Amino acid sequence: MEKIETSFYTPLTPEEEAMDIVRKWSLKEKKGDRNAREWATLKIKDFLVETADGTYTLKSQKMNESIETMHTTHGALREAREKFAQPADLRGKKKVAILDICSGLGINASAALEQIMNPILNGELEHLEMDMVEISWEVLAATLIIPSPSGSIHSESHQVIKKAIEKYLINKGLLSFSGEEKEIPANADIRVHCEDARKIVMEIPKNQVYDAVFLDPFSPTKSPELYSREFLAKVRSLLKEDGVILTYTSAAPVRYALLDAGLEIGEGPALGRSGGTIASPSLNKIPKPLSSADERMIALSDAGIPYRDPELNLSAKEIIENRHLERIATRGNSKIASTVKTPVYLANDLDDERNLDDERIKRRVLKHLESLSIGDLNSSKSRFLVCPQFSNCICCCGQKGPSTSRARIKEMEKRLKIVTDGNFK
Repeated sequence: MEKIETSFYTPLTPEEEAMDIVRKWSLKEKKGDRNAREWATLKIKDFLVETADGTYTLKSQKMNESIETMHTTHGALREAREKFAQPADLRGKKKVAILDICSGLGINASAALEQIMNPILNGELEHLEMDMVEISWEVLAATLIIPSPSGSIHSESHQVIKKAIEKYLINKGLLSFSGEEKEIPANADIRVHCEDARKIVMEIPKNQVYDAVFLDPFSPTKSPELYSREFLAKVRSLLKEDGVILTYTSAAPVRYALLDAGLEIGEGPALGRSGGTIASPSLNKIPKPLSSADERMIALSDAGIPYRDPELNLSAKEIIENRHLERIATRGNSKIASTVKTPVYLANDLDDERNLDDERIKRRVLKHLESLSIGDLNSSKSRFLVCPQFSNCICCCGQKGPSTSRARIKEMEKRLKIVTDGNFK
């Protein structure tokens, strides 16, 4: 296999033509052009994507025939509010600390600020600390030339975020002139970091802990380095005991990494076809457990194998390839193959919704079980594996089912090891 350069790291970025406008704007300002921002604002319009709630986002650079926008087309502001700001539950606190990973165009940060703007202004909230992390300075700069979301309170909060970004870019010599009139409240400390988030989390002081972490990279298959087991374990160490990590993704390896870091996990608010994920040290912060099917796939199949980045320095390509090889090695050995979602059908005689009417799929399911010597779908081993999901024992173990998704997943994972090690009696 060809050796991959370990220092290689290519973040997913907006379309190159759009970023080129930002770079030209920067150069124009360095040369003293005070009208450069106005020029860039007009030019960038050709690359904007209007989402369903009237807010704007940018498309990513096309990679492998796949294009993602920086925000969901269901609505950039709506997603920020429903998947990040509202479930963060920041109201009523005297002090608030937020870590916004992959800040992008500042929508998540401003949606969170929107929730607490009045308490900040009237002094009910004594102090806000916010760390915004974005690897691309061009994306940060694009925030300043994209229309702010409508709505008086949010427009005000977005102007504050834009001011913080503008100050950072001017301080770094990337821009020369101020165009944002809104000032940052004296009791708000908004720090902007333009760096690989893996480096930033290692540099955050141990005494700095957060009420909320917004985890908003591109999808795990595009940016696995920010969803790895090791990265999320580090992020967990920065979380208050009643804090939350919020992400739009429901991917099994991400959820496994979060629970493996010692966090309770549950379904985040849904927007579009699926919900995101909410994780916290406190079960009180988890409004809804994972579905039974999701718990099984995470615990029993190779789908739950996490992304790994032991030293927080591997490339996305390496992380993906390593996980792929690990999945192949575990299928039929220590994990049930994830194809055709075999674990979902275990103990199907107890649930009509798990019946298998498709004979072709049923044969594949049984073949997967046979490779682990599990037998049929309702064998004693099958029942033993999924018994933790039932309030009353279905396998004669006599144990009562755990009450949380994390505990059920961990117990099913433990039982699968007993079966695959040949210790089931």
